[in-house]
Amino acid sequence: MTQTPPATPAVPQLIVSDLDGTFLSPDGTVSAENRAAVLAAQDAGIPVLFATGRPVRWLDVIRDLPGAHPTVIASNGAVLYDLGADAGTRFGYEPGYRTWRSDARVDPALFTGPAEEIARSEEFVKMLVQSRTQAPDALLEQVSAVVGDALTVTHSAARDLGLVEVSGPGVSKASMLARCCTQLGIDPAAVAAFGDMPNDVDMLAFAGMPHVVANAHPLLLAGSYRVVPGNDSSGVGRTILGWVGRTRTAAVLPGVSA
Repeated sequence: MTQTPPATPAVPQLIVSDLDGTFLSPDGTVSAENRAAVLAAQDAGIPVLFATGRPVRWLDVIRDLPGAHPTVIASNGAVLYDLGADAGTRFGYEPGYRTWRSDARVDPALFTGPAEEIARSEEFVKMLVQSRTQAPDALLEQVSAVVGDALTVTHSAARDLGLVEVSGPGVSKASMLARCCTQLGIDPAAVAAFGDMPNDVDMLAFAGMPHVVANAHPLLLAGSYRVVPGNDSSGVGRTILGWVGRTRTAAVLPGVSA
């Protein structure tokens, strides 16, 4: 019996993508194919928005990316940041916290002290809980049991790094994306989203066209998402270029539906 091939997905009106493990290559850079895809999408009138768990101070990797939407959903939805803005950012950590190499340099924006003191000193958008002995999934389960519904708990840690992210109640990539869609006048059904980690699940559920990369967390690969090539093969860019190619074909050949 001949099987009917799956229907070709519609062309989205808005594309939103996670960064690490999804849009960025394994070495943390933007591949030539992904770079070209973002610019081609802009030329086709399809905005490309990034939604990441990264804090504002780690967004330089896309600051000069041609064609990208100027605003970025950062810190798992706690911040909507304009890449053209110059804003001071601060990061506080307890003495035992293992910082990232990029944060370990001498930086007046960094300060150390007990968590209680840091929380009282000024407003903050996200708290990180770190373990040097627990894998991220196990740590997430423990922290979630303590926090319950009082706060939003998730993780985007790879390589078994014990790191969990805690945000305010209801704060997620999806909650900020919903606000962006309202401002842009775009229906969620016309949004294509790409992700790879548990902190992308809400965003993927919100978008009408959810995608995960082949290197995604097992939780996401087990879901009912369209799987695209991994970030080592520029899966996001290849998918975007496929959509852009169809919009251009439709423009050249009137009557051909995209």
